[in-house]
Amino acid sequence: MKRCVLILFCLILLWGSAGSEDFPDTVKKPIKKSIDVRKDTQKAEDRWAKAKATLETQFEALKQEQEELILVRDQLRKSVDSYKTTIASLENKKTEISRISGELLPYLEEVFDRLGNRIDSDLPFLQDERRQRLQNLRKTLDDPEISTSEKFRKTMEAIFIETEYGNTVEVYQQRIMVEGKRILVDIFRLGRISLFFQTLDQTQSGYFNQAQSVWKTLPAEYNREINAAIEIGTKRRSADLLNLPVGRIVLK
Repeated sequence: MKRCVLILFCLILLWGSAGSEDFPDTVKKPIKKSIDVRKDTQKAEDRWAKAKATLETQFEALKQEQEELILVRDQLRKSVDSYKTTIASLENKKTEISRISGELLPYLEEVFDRLGNRIDSDLPFLQDERRQRLQNLRKTLDDPEISTSEKFRKTMEAIFIETEYGNTVEVYQQRIMVEGKRILVDIFRLGRISLFFQTLDQTQSGYFNQAQSVWKTLPAEYNREINAAIEIGTKRRSADLLNLPVGRIVLK
Protein backbone atom coordinates (compact mmCIF):
# COMPACT_ATOMS: atom_id res chain seq x y z
CA MET A 1 0.00 0.00 0.00
CA LYS A 2 2.85 2.39 0.86
CA ARG A 3 4.47 1.54 -2.46
CA CYS A 4 1.29 2.39 -4.37
CA VAL A 5 0.99 5.67 -2.55
CA LEU A 6 4.62 6.49 -3.44
CA ILE A 7 3.98 5.70 -7.10
CA LEU A 8 0.86 7.87 -7.06
CA PHE A 9 2.79 10.66 -5.38
CA CYS A 10 5.48 10.49 -8.07
CA LEU A 11 2.86 10.57 -10.79
CA ILE A 12 1.28 13.62 -9.20
CA LEU A 13 4.64 15.40 -9.13
CA LEU A 14 5.23 14.56 -12.75
CA TRP A 15 1.74 15.69 -13.53
CA GLY A 16 2.30 18.98 -11.76
CA SER A 17 5.64 19.60 -13.45
CA ALA A 18 4.61 18.56 -16.90
CA GLY A 19 1.28 20.31 -16.81
CA SER A 20 -2.15 18.93 -16.47
CA GLU A 21 -2.68 19.06 -20.14
CA ASP A 22 -0.07 16.22 -20.58
CA PHE A 23 -2.25 13.76 -18.61
CA PRO A 24 -5.49 12.62 -20.08
CA ASP A 25 -8.62 12.35 -17.93
CA THR A 26 -8.39 8.59 -18.05
CA VAL A 27 -5.24 8.88 -15.91
CA LYS A 28 -6.19 11.83 -13.64
CA LYS A 29 -9.54 10.50 -12.56
CA PRO A 30 -8.29 7.12 -11.26
CA ILE A 31 -5.45 8.82 -9.42
CA LYS A 32 -7.79 11.35 -7.76
CA LYS A 33 -10.21 8.61 -6.90
CA SER A 34 -7.42 6.53 -5.34
CA ILE A 35 -6.30 9.53 -3.27
CA ASP A 36 -9.85 10.20 -2.09
CA VAL A 37 -10.33 6.55 -1.20
CA ARG A 38 -7.08 6.60 0.72
CA LYS A 39 -8.15 9.71 2.61
CA ASP A 40 -11.51 8.19 3.46
CA THR A 41 -9.80 4.95 4.46
CA GLN A 42 -7.39 6.83 6.73
CA LYS A 43 -10.23 8.74 8.34
CA ALA A 44 -12.14 5.49 8.88
CA GLU A 45 -9.04 3.86 10.37
CA ASP A 46 -8.59 6.85 12.69
CA ARG A 47 -12.24 6.63 13.77
CA TRP A 48 -11.95 2.89 14.33
CA ALA A 49 -8.72 3.31 16.28
CA LYS A 50 -10.35 5.93 18.48
CA ALA A 51 -13.46 3.79 18.92
CA LYS A 52 -11.26 0.79 19.71
CA ALA A 53 -9.39 2.75 22.39
CA THR A 54 -12.68 3.90 23.89
CA LEU A 55 -14.07 0.37 23.85
CA GLU A 56 -10.89 -1.00 25.42
CA THR A 57 -11.11 1.60 28.19
CA GLN A 58 -14.77 0.79 28.76
CA PHE A 59 -13.96 -2.93 28.72
CA GLU A 60 -11.27 -2.52 31.36
CA ALA A 61 -13.62 -0.40 33.51
CA LEU A 62 -16.42 -2.96 33.17
CA LYS A 63 -14.00 -5.77 33.95
CA GLN A 64 -12.87 -4.00 37.15
CA GLU A 65 -16.49 -3.26 38.07
CA GLN A 66 -17.33 -6.92 37.52
CA GLU A 67 -14.53 -7.99 39.85
CA GLU A 68 -15.76 -5.54 42.50
CA LEU A 69 -19.33 -6.78 42.10
CA ILE A 70 -18.13 -10.36 42.49
CA LEU A 71 -16.46 -9.40 45.78
CA VAL A 72 -19.62 -7.63 46.94
CA ARG A 73 -21.69 -10.65 45.93
CA ASP A 74 -19.44 -12.99 47.90
CA GLN A 75 -19.61 -10.72 50.95
CA LEU A 76 -23.39 -10.54 50.68
CA ARG A 77 -23.58 -14.32 50.46
CA LYS A 78 -21.49 -14.60 53.60
CA SER A 79 -23.72 -12.03 55.32
CA VAL A 80 -26.85 -13.90 54.25
CA ASP A 81 -25.40 -17.17 55.57
CA SER A 82 -24.52 -15.44 58.84
CA TYR A 83 -28.01 -13.96 59.13
CA LYS A 84 -29.55 -17.35 58.42
CA THR A 85 -27.45 -18.87 61.19
CA THR A 86 -28.41 -16.07 63.58
CA ILE A 87 -32.10 -16.42 62.72
CA ALA A 88 -31.96 -20.17 63.25
CA SER A 89 -30.26 -19.63 66.62
CA LEU A 90 -32.87 -17.06 67.65
CA GLU A 91 -35.67 -19.40 66.61
CA ASN A 92 -34.14 -22.13 68.76
CA LYS A 93 -33.84 -19.71 71.68
CA LYS A 94 -37.43 -18.60 71.16
CA THR A 95 -38.59 -22.21 71.27
CA GLU A 96 -36.50 -22.84 74.37
CA ILE A 97 -37.85 -19.70 76.07
CA SER A 98 -41.41 -20.81 75.32
CA ARG A 99 -40.67 -24.20 76.84
CA ILE A 100 -39.05 -22.69 79.93
CA SER A 101 -41.90 -20.21 80.32
CA GLY A 102 -44.39 -23.04 80.23
CA GLU A 103 -42.50 -24.79 83.01
CA LEU A 104 -41.65 -21.65 84.98
CA LEU A 105 -45.13 -20.23 85.46
CA PRO A 106 -46.41 -23.22 87.49
CA TYR A 107 -43.24 -23.02 89.59
CA LEU A 108 -43.84 -19.31 90.30
CA GLU A 109 -47.37 -20.13 91.42
CA GLU A 110 -45.96 -22.74 93.80
CA VAL A 111 -43.44 -20.23 95.18
CA PHE A 112 -46.24 -17.69 95.66
CA ASP A 113 -48.25 -20.19 97.70
CA ARG A 114 -45.19 -20.93 99.85
CA LEU A 115 -44.63 -17.24 100.48
CA GLY A 116 -48.26 -16.84 101.56
CA ASN A 117 -48.06 -19.81 103.90
CA ARG A 118 -44.79 -18.52 105.33
CA ILE A 119 -46.26 -15.12 106.13
CA ASP A 120 -49.34 -16.69 107.73
CA SER A 121 -47.30 -19.05 109.91
CA ASP A 122 -44.39 -16.71 110.61
CA LEU A 123 -43.87 -14.30 113.49
CA PRO A 124 -46.40 -11.45 113.19
CA PHE A 125 -44.07 -8.67 112.14
CA LEU A 126 -44.73 -6.12 109.40
CA GLN A 127 -47.74 -8.15 108.36
CA ASP A 128 -49.49 -5.33 106.48
CA GLU A 129 -46.36 -4.55 104.49
CA ARG A 130 -45.62 -8.19 103.72
CA ARG A 131 -49.20 -9.00 102.71
CA GLN A 132 -49.34 -5.91 100.49
CA ARG A 133 -46.17 -7.08 98.77
CA LEU A 134 -47.78 -10.48 98.26
CA GLN A 135 -50.91 -8.88 96.77
CA ASN A 136 -48.79 -6.88 94.35
CA LEU A 137 -46.98 -10.06 93.34
CA ARG A 138 -50.36 -11.74 92.77
CA LYS A 139 -51.37 -8.97 90.38
CA THR A 140 -48.06 -9.31 88.54
CA LEU A 141 -48.45 -13.07 88.10
CA ASP A 142 -52.03 -12.68 86.87
CA ASP A 143 -51.24 -9.96 84.32
CA PRO A 144 -50.86 -11.51 80.82
CA GLU A 145 -49.17 -8.33 79.56
CA ILE A 146 -46.19 -8.81 81.89
CA SER A 147 -43.39 -11.00 80.57
CA THR A 148 -42.43 -14.24 82.27
CA SER A 149 -38.95 -12.84 82.96
CA GLU A 150 -40.45 -9.87 84.83
CA LYS A 151 -42.74 -12.18 86.82
CA PHE A 152 -39.71 -14.26 87.75
CA ARG A 153 -37.78 -11.13 88.78
CA LYS A 154 -40.61 -9.89 91.00
CA THR A 155 -40.99 -13.30 92.63
CA MET A 156 -37.26 -13.55 93.33
CA GLU A 157 -37.35 -10.03 94.75
CA ALA A 158 -40.11 -11.01 97.18
CA ILE A 159 -38.16 -14.13 98.20
CA PHE A 160 -35.00 -12.09 98.76
CA ILE A 161 -36.81 -9.60 100.99
CA GLU A 162 -38.36 -12.37 103.06
CA THR A 163 -34.99 -14.09 103.35
CA GLU A 164 -33.29 -10.88 104.48
CA TYR A 165 -35.64 -10.66 107.46
CA GLY A 166 -33.72 -13.58 108.93
CA ASN A 167 -30.42 -11.66 108.80
CA THR A 168 -31.52 -8.34 110.28
CA VAL A 169 -32.87 -6.76 113.46
CA GLU A 170 -35.54 -4.09 113.52
CA VAL A 171 -37.42 -1.84 115.93
CA TYR A 172 -40.87 -0.41 115.25
CA GLN A 173 -43.95 0.65 117.17
CA GLN A 174 -47.25 -1.19 117.09
CA ARG A 175 -50.41 -1.70 119.15
CA ILE A 176 -50.69 -5.26 120.45
CA MET A 177 -52.95 -7.23 122.80
CA VAL A 178 -51.25 -8.01 126.12
CA GLU A 179 -53.33 -9.73 128.81
CA GLY A 180 -56.55 -8.46 127.28
CA LYS A 181 -55.36 -4.87 126.86
CA ARG A 182 -54.40 -3.18 123.62
CA ILE A 183 -51.29 -1.09 124.20
CA LEU A 184 -48.73 0.80 122.12
CA VAL A 185 -45.25 -0.70 122.46
CA ASP A 186 -41.79 -0.79 120.92
CA ILE A 187 -41.20 -4.11 119.19
CA PHE A 188 -37.72 -5.54 118.70
CA ARG A 189 -37.44 -8.15 115.94
CA LEU A 190 -34.51 -10.52 116.26
CA GLY A 191 -34.25 -11.90 112.73
CA ARG A 192 -36.98 -14.49 112.31
CA ILE A 193 -36.19 -16.03 115.68
CA SER A 194 -38.20 -13.97 118.12
CA LEU A 195 -40.17 -10.79 118.77
CA PHE A 196 -39.89 -8.79 121.99
CA PHE A 197 -41.90 -5.81 123.16
CA GLN A 198 -41.48 -3.09 125.76
CA THR A 199 -43.93 -0.44 126.82
CA LEU A 200 -43.02 3.15 126.04
CA ASP A 201 -42.38 3.85 129.73
CA GLN A 202 -40.01 0.82 129.80
CA THR A 203 -41.79 -0.71 132.80
CA GLN A 204 -43.10 -3.84 131.11
CA SER A 205 -41.52 -6.21 128.60
CA GLY A 206 -42.50 -9.43 126.92
CA TYR A 207 -42.22 -11.65 123.88
CA PHE A 208 -44.41 -13.30 121.27
CA ASN A 209 -45.21 -16.92 122.09
CA GLN A 210 -45.34 -18.47 118.64
CA ALA A 211 -46.65 -21.81 119.89
CA GLN A 212 -49.73 -20.11 121.34
CA SER A 213 -49.74 -17.09 118.95
CA VAL A 214 -50.07 -14.63 121.86
CA TRP A 215 -47.95 -11.91 123.46
CA LYS A 216 -46.60 -12.88 126.89
CA THR A 217 -45.06 -10.68 129.57
CA LEU A 218 -41.62 -11.32 131.04
CA PRO A 219 -40.28 -10.74 134.52
CA ALA A 220 -39.07 -7.19 135.20
CA GLU A 221 -35.47 -8.43 135.28
CA TYR A 222 -35.53 -8.56 131.43
CA ASN A 223 -36.51 -4.89 131.04
CA ARG A 224 -32.90 -3.76 130.93
CA GLU A 225 -31.80 -6.35 128.36
CA ILE A 226 -34.76 -5.72 126.06
CA ASN A 227 -34.27 -1.95 126.39
CA ALA A 228 -30.62 -2.45 125.37
CA ALA A 229 -31.75 -4.56 122.39
CA ILE A 230 -34.13 -1.78 121.31
CA GLU A 231 -31.35 0.80 121.54
CA ILE A 232 -29.07 -1.42 119.43
CA GLY A 233 -31.87 -1.93 116.89
CA THR A 234 -32.38 1.84 116.59
CA LYS A 235 -28.58 2.36 116.39
CA ARG A 236 -28.52 4.46 119.55
CA ARG A 237 -26.10 1.94 121.00
CA SER A 238 -23.28 -0.18 119.58
CA ALA A 239 -23.73 -3.92 119.17
CA ASP A 240 -23.26 -5.97 122.32
CA LEU A 241 -23.93 -9.41 123.77
CA LEU A 242 -27.40 -9.65 125.28
CA ASN A 243 -29.13 -12.24 127.39
CA LEU A 244 -32.55 -12.59 125.82
CA PRO A 245 -35.08 -15.38 126.51
CA VAL A 246 -35.29 -16.73 122.98
CA GLY A 247 -36.97 -19.97 124.05
CA ARG A 248 -37.75 -22.77 121.66
CA ILE A 249 -37.94 -22.35 117.94
CA VAL A 250 -41.28 -23.55 116.60
CA LEU A 251 -41.35 -25.13 113.15
CA LYS A 252 -44.62 -25.10 111.21
